[in-house]
Amino acid sequence: MSLLLYLTGLAIVGAIAAFVAAPLLRTTVRAATAPSTDPERYRFEKEKELAYAALKEAEFDFQMGKLSPEDYAILRQKYEARALAALAALERCG
Repeated sequence: MSLLLYLTGLAIVGAIAAFVAAPLLRTTVRAATAPSTDPERYRFEKEKELAYAALKEAEFDFQMGKLSPEDYAILRQKYEARALAALAALERCG
């Protein structure tokens, strides 16, 4: 009798774990297949994300006093241009 209860409880816990993990596994599969559907669009998306990350990093370094205002202005202009170019390319891709 206790073996039956143990197996039933194990089945319930397994079903709940599968239910909770299903959305996480689905998004992982989608993310893995995204580059193969349109590699050009994926490249521009990645370039945009990298430019945004670089802008955030430069802003943080400036706030921490690691960059002078002149260096920060140069970096900001450079990475904003990259982000805008990536956004324009994404617009062209549709």
